[in-house]
Amino acid sequence: MKQSLVLTVQKFINNYALLEEGDKILVAVSGGPDSVALLHLLLALQKKYALTLVLAHLEHGIRGEESKKQASFVHQLGERLGLNCIIHHIDVPRLHKTNKGSLEETARVARYRFLQETAHTIRADKIALGHTANDQAETLLMRLLRGAGIDGLSAMRPKREKNPALIRPLLNSFRREILAFLDDQNIAFCLDSTNRELTCLRNKIRLQLIPLLGKEYNPQILSTLLRTASILGEEKEWMTFEVKKNLQKCLLQINKNSLCLNLHTFSFFPLALQREVLRQAIQHVRSSPYKIDFTKVSLVLQWLKQKQPWGMISLSPTLHLRKHPGKLWIGGEKPDAQSRAKIFSYQINIPGETQVPELNLRISTEIIETSARSKNFDHEKAYLDFDRLSLPLYIRTRKAGDRFQPFGLQGTKKLKKFFIDAKIPREKRGGIPIIASEKEIVWVLGMRIADQFKVMQKTKKILLIKKVD
Repeated sequence: MKQSLVLTVQKFINNYALLEEGDKILVAVSGGPDSVALLHLLLALQKKYALTLVLAHLEHGIRGEESKKQASFVHQLGERLGLNCIIHHIDVPRLHKTNKGSLEETARVARYRFLQETAHTIRADKIALGHTANDQAETLLMRLLRGAGIDGLSAMRPKREKNPALIRPLLNSFRREILAFLDDQNIAFCLDSTNRELTCLRNKIRLQLIPLLGKEYNPQILSTLLRTASILGEEKEWMTFEVKKNLQKCLLQINKNSLCLNLHTFSFFPLALQREVLRQAIQHVRSSPYKIDFTKVSLVLQWLKQKQPWGMISLSPTLHLRKHPGKLWIGGEKPDAQSRAKIFSYQINIPGETQVPELNLRISTEIIETSARSKNFDHEKAYLDFDRLSLPLYIRTRKAGDRFQPFGLQGTKKLKKFFIDAKIPREKRGGIPIIASEKEIVWVLGMRIADQFKVMQKTKKILLIKKVD
């Protein structure tokens, strides 16, 4: 046996801790040169690691008789080697008619689902895949051409921690080495006729772009791309670790299907970190993998920068983001009419504190001298001209026909129109508390005071109202 490739693969396995003694490995075998070589290399290392090997093959029906012959080849290979072989058939072309994306993507998803389900059934410790250094280089170029960030460009990793883990022992080995190994050992394999079709982007990259780059620009293009993907993969792992730490820093609350972020802390993160924290937060609340692309991330970040402290956007029918003053809720359930706050009205203690149990809210008031002058309001506080107020004041839910003159505007506006202009979702409006006298709105809590109660040069006493944490 050509020992150089065996030793290369063994070293790679040890470097990335791909195998442990006594592992039961489900080996994905398509019948092509890469997967057949993978199987024989694992057989060469079987005794050293005390491995139990099981073959798995998905007959996808894309190439008709050729697919059936390939499945038969894998079955006979398993019998000849004395290994258990699990072969499953899925009509991928038929499945593709009801799915989005390309036929190749449908086949890829079906294959991984089959491997995961089979691995669980036989209680395999790991699934071994035959991806090579060439596949890595092709994947990097393909994602670069389509547009991708570091997550996409880091391409495939030697080990992906799933249940069970996916391992790629050949990811550091080039196809020329694999073909030389198969030829040296006189090992038969199948060739996929579709690998020569230029309608597939990956094939065009393999057959046209990489040879051109190697000839005209860099003779070591495959090694260069492999090294780049490896570096980006390592940096992605480091970044994922950092993102988790920073997500914890701004995490206020977390449940199985929702979480809440502190927007003040979040706003101080660099833009790249904001993107990744947002991705990771969204991934947490999803019951199934969800890819939030650059466009959607940018949309959310632009929305968060808007001055309105309240609002909601939906990224999908089952993924909603709700903005509160200083907070961002991310969840899978859209709030409905039942989630609105109950009707309430409480007279405000001046000075003192007032509780609003319906909102788990507490506000405090104090009368201060004008020497302690501050801005008229922020999202958590309101500074009001005390002498212009008609006491008592109440904190209450909105009423039909409510209108007021928002700070800085001429004339009055219906509260409903104010909420619409501020892009407050209908289901949230009933839960926004209003501070008012018997006849006039004084402050829409967390949003805007009424202009007639603003602090001016002639103001003598200021009423400060603020939320209490």
